[in-house]
Amino acid sequence: MFKILAKFFIIITLTLVIGCSNNNESEENNIVIDDAKEIMRDIIGNNAFLYYKDYDAAINFYHNTMGFKNVFEFPDFAMILQTSPTTFITVVNDNGRGMHSADEPKTIAIALLTDQVDAWYQYAVSQNMDIRNPPKPLGDSPHNGFLVTDPGGYILEFEYFAPHIENNKFIPLLDASENIYLEAGQHSTRPTELGFKGSIYWLYHKDAKEAADFYSNVMGLEMIVEQPFSDIYTSSRTGYIGLVLDGRGIHSASHDKAVNVGFLTSNAQGWFDYLKNEPTFELRTGELFHESGEDGTVLIDIIIGYDPDNYYIEIDEFLDVEANNAIRSAIGQ
Repeated sequence: MFKILAKFFIIITLTLVIGCSNNNESEENNIVIDDAKEIMRDIIGNNAFLYYKDYDAAINFYHNTMGFKNVFEFPDFAMILQTSPTTFITVVNDNGRGMHSADEPKTIAIALLTDQVDAWYQYAVSQNMDIRNPPKPLGDSPHNGFLVTDPGGYILEFEYFAPHIENNKFIPLLDASENIYLEAGQHSTRPTELGFKGSIYWLYHKDAKEAADFYSNVMGLEMIVEQPFSDIYTSSRTGYIGLVLDGRGIHSASHDKAVNVGFLTSNAQGWFDYLKNEPTFELRTGELFHESGEDGTVLIDIIIGYDPDNYYIEIDEFLDVEANNAIRSAIGQ
């Protein structure tokens, strides 16, 4: 937020300069426009909406077994669970109310970042989780971990990033991230000493350059890790987007996918005004959508559209109302 405020003052200064001088007018106007886009591209959290036929089994897995905190809920339809300081998973009941069907391809993997891979693996074994790949020794590798398939068929990756030349830009961010542990009083089998400090949402596109251009130039994300098979971009403080080369990862690219890729913001209107003029972002609705609770109170301002490979992108602003106190507190609002 300090970065955003600093850019705001830069814009004011540049505007005053332009008003006093006609020299290089075109160049200076371009600077003002670029900085204005940065202000509108305000991301304070990351979310992934996942869809389940057995909603109760998914809630039991994520809330009770994984021990993630419930920070927002539409009863019997969707629950948002906090996985790290600024990252979330939304469990959605596939009862016809959502945007996807649980029958669509699960073309996402979610990495849960931790320094405790071995301890998490022991816990996963103790809970009879569906472990797809056990951890391998780290050796000289830049990362290691293991994979778990959740009750709906989505892949979770419990992952550790080690000090390594490939991770030079990533490690300082991870070192600055605090762990999220089990909330006091929450009913869960998860050991209280186990935590996560971030998440990567791995996405799979047919056209790598098109995806990179969209997430860097349109969404405003910065690449911090370049791997042989994928690149990782910063998003929120502890949330990251990973773009995987088609045919090199867990999944292959697919047109349909049972996921919404979510971004939390404090400026939904700014995002909407910006994206409606972006040719690579197709809006699903012609205006900002307002999600209300059962009593009619508007809870969330929402933008929904599509990235170049048909991932549903959802940008949410949780408004300052009582029903949103838990999720707003979770992201520091």
